[in-house]
Amino acid sequence: MGLITRIIGIGWRIIDAMIAIALVAMIALVFTNVVLRYGFSSGILGSVEISRLLFVWVIMLGSAACLRNFEHLSLDGAAEGMFPKAKYWLHRFVNLVILGCCVMLVWGAVPQVIANWDNISPMSGIPVGMFYLAGVVGGVLMAAIALLRLLDPRRAVPDFASNVEGTEEAPQ
Repeated sequence: MGLITRIIGIGWRIIDAMIAIALVAMIALVFTNVVLRYGFSSGILGSVEISRLLFVWVIMLGSAACLRNFEHLSLDGAAEGMFPKAKYWLHRFVNLVILGCCVMLVWGAVPQVIANWDNISPMSGIPVGMFYLAGVVGGVLMAAIALLRLLDPRRAVPDFASNVEGTEEAPQ
């Protein structure tokens, strides 16, 4: 295993840990806020905004993690009866569509980050641009995955038997 592969693996483990920490923080914030509101008629300032921010980041990072692990929603029924060469080209086309959607996501989110970075959320004090930054980060991660699958056809199709990302050979 090469150094770059090891670094990328560590990066994905860090992203998985960030998702888990964000989920735990969301649960703790919402639960604590509910108990404080209904039990003591008070609450944590900014907890709703922070929970919403964490939720957006979990969605975007989780989408990239699911795409990487071939766990995203897909309609495999149509591809089941196809010849291997047709299935190969279908997977290439799907990755091209994913790449196009990610480019549009990043293209739309970057101006929003720039426009809203100076807007500070009144309750939490967090820049509103942080919400849109999740779209940029998630879009870049998903675009990188789709681009890698387009450039390296062996990664385009999952090998579920070995639980290893894409090992199917390209048709000759």
